[in-house]
Amino acid sequence: MIKLYNDDCFTVMKQLKEEGIKVDAIICDPPYVINYADWDKEFNMPLAIELCYDLLKDDGNLILFQGWSNVAKTKELLDEKFTIQNWIVWDRIKGRGAKKNFVSTREDILWYCKGNNPTYNKIYSNIPKKTGGMGKKNGQECRALTNVWYDISPIVPWSPERNGHPTQKPLQLMERCVTIWTNEGDTILDFTMGSGTTGEACVNLGRKFIGIEQEKQWFDIAEKRINKQ
Repeated sequence: MIKLYNDDCFTVMKQLKEEGIKVDAIICDPPYVINYADWDKEFNMPLAIELCYDLLKDDGNLILFQGWSNVAKTKELLDEKFTIQNWIVWDRIKGRGAKKNFVSTREDILWYCKGNNPTYNKIYSNIPKKTGGMGKKNGQECRALTNVWYDISPIVPWSPERNGHPTQKPLQLMERCVTIWTNEGDTILDFTMGSGTTGEACVNLGRKFIGIEQEKQWFDIAEKRINKQ
């Protein structure tokens, strides 16, 4: 099942709530409200979190990408309704330049659950182990996955999957999120799906997907990717 909406996310989420729709997980990269672009100047995060709570099944996972400058405020809002499971940092390695501050290479990923029994599928990183002995006894060639992810490269200008979206996430990153926090056949909602990376990951991994994107330019790209046109 794939459902895509070219509309305002709050309008659609309220509609889904009225229809009694419930999803197994919400994986989303909403605006960070850092004035990065016109679309990033305002976003009603309290309302988004309220609707996420209404749309999630009991023990469903909520995964939100955030920037370092607004993650603490978002965490405070989430703590009022959800149970935190972890706070992951994705090190993009290549960051935005800064003349009077550190180069920003981090993006925060907040993992919350509506309940206390979330889906969690253990996987390993892409970093080979450097030592043998006890480290190889579990049969894994790569290191355990920690809450700092530095083994997935960002979308750079020469990336073959680049489609021009200003905050496009690597498919490998979103496939990791889908694999860890959902099971095959689950329904995932992305209410600001951008160019559709989460949706493509869901299709590749046998999940159902509901995607919402207001901007027609990115919706059209997402639709083609997700429907494999």
